[in-house]
Amino acid sequence: MSKTAAELMAELANNKEYLDKKKRQDEKFANLEKIYTEDERKLVAELSKSGYPVRSVWDFVNSDNYYLGAVPILINHLKAKHHPKILAGLARSLAVAELSSNDELWELLLNLYDQTLSDSEISVPEERGAQESIAVALECLAISSRADGLKKLISRNPKGDGVRWLKDKLKYFCQN
Repeated sequence: MSKTAAELMAELANNKEYLDKKKRQDEKFANLEKIYTEDERKLVAELSKSGYPVRSVWDFVNSDNYYLGAVPILINHLKAKHHPKILAGLARSLAVAELSSNDELWELLLNLYDQTLSDSEISVPEERGAQESIAVALECLAISSRADGLKKLISRNPKGDGVRWLKDKLKYFCQN
């Protein structure tokens, strides 16, 4: 006989093992939130001072809001040491086609991709995703004149995270 959602929730509310596990998980996520907030504190303050009141760099990702004026701040922080999740947010926030002519950003992202571990090399799940986010930005910023640099990056990192998007971009350049 199946249970209703209300019955299951009532059962879980009285299940000590479930409650203990949920408490540990909630504490873990609260701790991660503190780590991310502290890591982004200076970045968020700089953005706010420049007219971009965000709580996190991730607020820019997939945003319809115009924030190209924040790009110099984002690039400066891409050069700084940040938690991998914040690095991922910085890279994703810079995955904007309007930035495809920014050579400094392109070179920075190429170097970061080389320096960033792939997820298979990272044992802590909360520290994964940065290399793939950098690949997303590279794919977005890639233009045909950068195809050789993209080929070299792929040859150095054939099993890198997100490399399939970079290969697809190269195929696109070859077809057009």
